[in-house]
Amino acid sequence: MSFLTRFVEDLNVTRYYGDFIKAGGGLDEVRNALRWSVWYALKWWYEIYREGLHKSGNIFVRALYLSLLENGYIDREGRIVKRIKEPRPPVNSYAAEFVGLHESFDKIGAVKIATDQVDENTVGVLLTAMLSQGWYDIMRITFYRLVGVTGARRLFVPILKEGHDVASLLATSQSPPELIVGYDYRPDFVELAREVLGRNVAVGSCPGQSGICLFQATSSCEVADALGPQFARSFDSALLFHSLSWMLDPVKDLQCMRRLMKPDGRLLVGQQVIESMPGLVAMVASMGAKHVFRSSDVDNMLTAAGFKRERLYLRTMPFYIAVWRS
Repeated sequence: MSFLTRFVEDLNVTRYYGDFIKAGGGLDEVRNALRWSVWYALKWWYEIYREGLHKSGNIFVRALYLSLLENGYIDREGRIVKRIKEPRPPVNSYAAEFVGLHESFDKIGAVKIATDQVDENTVGVLLTAMLSQGWYDIMRITFYRLVGVTGARRLFVPILKEGHDVASLLATSQSPPELIVGYDYRPDFVELAREVLGRNVAVGSCPGQSGICLFQATSSCEVADALGPQFARSFDSALLFHSLSWMLDPVKDLQCMRRLMKPDGRLLVGQQVIESMPGLVAMVASMGAKHVFRSSDVDNMLTAAGFKRERLYLRTMPFYIAVWRS
């Protein structure tokens, strides 16, 4: 990224994510927290490189490598070429929460994660913590306001995870969607989402044209088939908040999503990319992501699936944010 592009991106971050920055204790405090993400990423990479694991196909290792390489901290051979001093301890509670997530992940051990010696539940506890933490919720709510999720009347949500993204939307929206349909390929996530979202949730079917319907499915293709023709081309919005990297086949999933969306439906995209926070990118990858993307990869996938970009808000920091049309 050129100096000019980075300068414009920094200006847009302060413009669009001002509330998040204020809640995080101001620009200096947020930058300090982000430096911690880099510091931990370099620490983990050093440990992995020292053990000769830097060429592993493990997605955690791959995410670390690509993000640190993209941001100029390592060379193509994996050698560290740029270091940073250990940042000062965070003061703001949200910043401390963000750094604390990295600390908890660090205690598990980068080498153990890189060699698949950590059981799914151990990392899953951190995923649950992250999805419900204050800093993450403010980041999520700011995204919702920016792209206009609250304007959705019929909303499709691929990759539910544990349901916190939908719960946050319902808790902060004065006019929530009339219908929300979502899916996840993990049955435990669907069950957790049902518990998080309350009793009046249909699972495995959608008996009406209002309410919340959840499906355990491998893709939007299966959901479109299960819903049937009465739901075809009926959703005005789809929410993809860090969902693309969790999809088994993103382009195919996006193509099937178009079967559900109105001809001019909005695709509200927030996606972590390797140009952003190396430590966070690597942690999230280890929590269940299937892919790691550059911002250009996100553009290319959405275009290949037949969507057209309406507005790009941010390309890299704190993550890729854009509105696309079907």
